[in-house]
Amino acid sequence: MKIHSLFLAATGTVLLMGGCKNRNDASAEVTTPADTSQIDTTVTASDSIMEEQDTVAPPKKADEFFDDFAFAFMKNRKFQRSRIIFPLPYTVDGQTKYIARNAWKFDRMYSAHEVYTLIFDSHKGTKMSKDTSVSKVVVEELNLEVQRVKSYHFERKAGEWKLTSLNDQPMEESVNSEFYNFYHRFALDDDFQKSHVAESLKFTTYDDDNFQRIKGTISAAQWKDFAPELPHTQLTNILYGQTYKNSNLRILSISSLSGGMASTLTFKKKNGEWILTQLDN
Repeated sequence: MKIHSLFLAATGTVLLMGGCKNRNDASAEVTTPADTSQIDTTVTASDSIMEEQDTVAPPKKADEFFDDFAFAFMKNRKFQRSRIIFPLPYTVDGQTKYIARNAWKFDRMYSAHEVYTLIFDSHKGTKMSKDTSVSKVVVEELNLEVQRVKSYHFERKAGEWKLTSLNDQPMEESVNSEFYNFYHRFALDDDFQKSHVAESLKFTTYDDDNFQRIKGTISAAQWKDFAPELPHTQLTNILYGQTYKNSNLRILSISSLSGGMASTLTFKKKNGEWILTQLDN
């Protein structure tokens, strides 16, 4: 089925959218992150709300799935501090310093953004967030403008997720840097974007009248009519185990933190070039 005027009413509706303890804590060398844009250093109108949230203990099942834990970690100051192993190693360009407990400042991570993104290298990988056997997770905050990646390393220890280290390095050192660079240009350069969209693009969306799933195809020329707003300065990525090695597939999910809006873009590498082959709204 070719989707033309059927979907024109949907145009523009996709608005997208997150052994050293005690004595050593006090004496450890202290550093603060190089990128402090997400570190809470001032009192804001939302602080009183945060304080109220701090009095509410996260549900016991918060450690079952990393996503549930991460939400509590980003929203609850007391919970966040209790789930960090201090002194926290913080490595910037290969040099490691430590953040002591009394020097830590609340970090909102990707909850500070309107949308967050996930990038998978397989369809199977998209289900890894619900895999209770996952014991190590890395959250990447990518600054595409300055080509830097800040990584939060979490491990599940004795049944509880803990932040064990931070790392800040050039984006080129990431195993997925080639795709990150492609995506940055794809999001900013209209001509480049047009040349990297399949002529026949698979497309799915919901019918606003009956809330049924509609599947079809649109032409490359119609892509802009249904394209979501692409984040072009920052990306978030959560590594549940995906390695990106020898994979010619990338599935980019863009979501609001509320979960009310989402789009998924599927890219496949053909003849050495990444091509957008499917859009799901």
